[in-house]
Amino acid sequence: MNSMINFAKIARHILDKNPDKRYLLVRSNIRDFKLVNQMFGFQKGNEILTCIEDFLYDHRNSYAAYGQIAVDQFVLLVDKDKFSTTDFSCLPKICSEIITTTNFRVHIQLGIYEIVDPNMEVYSMCDRAKLALKSIKIDEPLSAAWYNESIMESRIYNKKIISEFESALENEAFVMYLQPQANTKGEIMSAEALARWNLEDGTILSPSQFIKILEESELIWKLDLYMWENAAKLLSQWKNDPEKKNLSISVNISPKDLYYVDIEKKLLELVEKYDISPKKMNVEITESSFINNPDLYIDLIAKLHNAGFAIEIDDFGSGYSSLNMLKNIRADILKLDMGFLHDSNDLIRSQIIIDSIIEMAKRLDMQVISEGVESQEQAAFLKINGCDLFQGFYFSRPVPADKFESVLKEYNLEKTSTRGSHPKTTRDIVAETA
Repeated sequence: MNSMINFAKIARHILDKNPDKRYLLVRSNIRDFKLVNQMFGFQKGNEILTCIEDFLYDHRNSYAAYGQIAVDQFVLLVDKDKFSTTDFSCLPKICSEIITTTNFRVHIQLGIYEIVDPNMEVYSMCDRAKLALKSIKIDEPLSAAWYNESIMESRIYNKKIISEFESALENEAFVMYLQPQANTKGEIMSAEALARWNLEDGTILSPSQFIKILEESELIWKLDLYMWENAAKLLSQWKNDPEKKNLSISVNISPKDLYYVDIEKKLLELVEKYDISPKKMNVEITESSFINNPDLYIDLIAKLHNAGFAIEIDDFGSGYSSLNMLKNIRADILKLDMGFLHDSNDLIRSQIIIDSIIEMAKRLDMQVISEGVESQEQAAFLKINGCDLFQGFYFSRPVPADKFESVLKEYNLEKTSTRGSHPKTTRDIVAETA
C-alpha cells in the first residue's frame, strides 16, 4: 500500500515525464465508513478495504498510479481518455456482499480533478479531488463529482464566513428582521424573527448566505442565542405598547442547538430576565430536524409546551413530512411550506393535499400559517380552505425590527382606507370569499 508521500512521488514522476498527456486525479471515499465499523465491527471494515484494494490491483493496468492515502480513501492517477465511472459500477455491490446479515449497502464516492496544470503540487490536486468529494449530495451506491472552480470559490467563501463570524457577533453586525404574519382580516398578529448580517461595506447577507455554513461548522447555536435574546428584548419593549402588546415573535431552533444549549433552561431564563410571557415567544422547529432526532425533540417540545411556549412545526411539506411526528408531539402551529405548491406539476393534486393538511391540523387543534405566499390567488385559496395566518412577499417582506412599527401603521391605515389595490392585506380576499 502506497502512502501519500510515495503516491505523490510516483505521480510527479509520471506527470513530468508526460507533460502533454491529460490526466485525472480520482479520489475515492466510502460514505459513513465509521458507521460501518460501529455497526459491523472493524473486521468487516477491514474486509471492505481489502475488497477495494483487490479491485484496484486487478485493474492496475488501467491506472498510471494508485495508492491508499487514508484509512478509507484511495487515490488514482488516470489517463483521461481511459477513465469512465462505469468501470467502478460493480464495486459497491462487491463490497456490500461482505456484509451478509442485513440489507446494508456500501456507498462508494468518487471525487475527480482534471489536471489542467501538470506542474501543480500533487497534494493540491488531491485537495481539489477531496473538495469534489465533499460536494456530492446524491445518495447512490456509486456517485461521482468533478471539481470545478466554483467549488474552490465556495470553500473560500465558507472560510471567510466562519473566520469573521465571532467578531461580527461581538460587534452586533447581525440584525434581527421581522416578517409579519397577517390574519384573514389583514391584521398583523405575529412575526418571524430572521437574521441578517450587515457587512462593513454596507452589504446585507440574507440567511441563505450564511445559516447553512454556520450549521455545518457547529456555530449556529451562538447566533440562535443572540437572536432569542433580541426577540425577548423586543417583546419586553412591546408589552406596554397598546399596538404591539398582543403580538408574538417566532424564533428558530436549529438541530445543532440541542447539543450545545439547554434550550428549555435558556428560554425560561430569557422570559424571566425580560419579564415577558412565554406565550409571546413562539418556538419554530423544522420537521426535518425532528425526523433526525425524534426522541430528543419529543422530550424538548413537551417541556417547552408545558412551560407555556407555543410550538411551531416549520416548513411542513418541504421534505418527507411525517404524520408520525404529528402523532407523537403536541405542537400548536403548523407552518405550511408553499414551495410544495410552487414546485408541483399537478396544481390540482397539490391543492387537494394542502386542503387535507389544513383540515387535519384543525382537527388536531392546531393553527395553520402559510409561508411563502406570493399571490392573491394563493392567499384566496388558502383562506377558503381554513388557513389562519399568512406570511410571504404578497403581504410583506422581512423588515428591520426598528422599521416594524411603520409596517404596523401601514396595515392599520389600510384597514380603514377605502383604497382597494394595496397588496398587503387580505381585505379584498375576504370580500371575494365571504
